[in-house]
Amino acid sequence: MSLILTGERLIIRELLRENLPDLLATYNSNPKYNQLRNGTSTVNLGELEAEYDTTISIPSGHWLAITREGTIIGVIHIVLSSENDSKSWISLLLLHADHQQQGFGKEAVALIEDYCIQHGSQHVHHGIIAHNEPALLFWGKLGYEQYRQVEAPVGLLTQPVLLVAKWLTPTK
Repeated sequence: MSLILTGERLIIRELLRENLPDLLATYNSNPKYNQLRNGTSTVNLGELEAEYDTTISIPSGHWLAITREGTIIGVIHIVLSSENDSKSWISLLLLHADHQQQGFGKEAVALIEDYCIQHGSQHVHHGIIAHNEPALLFWGKLGYEQYRQVEAPVGLLTQPVLLVAKWLTPTK
């Protein structure tokens, strides 16, 4: 079953392995983020493929393309709650630098939160690299609250990560 979520300005759809080359520009338009997670300012296709394989190996894991007018402008990874883990996760949200600060991230997260509600999730979790101040501000504005700090692998590095969560309210 293919996952497609439609918003006001965005369509979020399942991303296939053969679409990964299309994402290199999105990742590499964010050199500061790449530096935080990998220690280098760029990402190569092999690194994306390894990340994709890891997420897709989780039975409820999805790599999703965020598209606007048919063009991929970002990526979002999610892991839905399951019998083995009651937590749903947005494990990555990354927009091309040209599409940031325009409300697309907020719209993408709202679509994913609604999808999680439809699948029985009561809350959504996310991990933020502790030194990523723009991400801390973004997730805080969306109502996510910190509940723990851990040392965790992010990309190629192990570092402090702030775990945040938001309780979801079903729409009626």
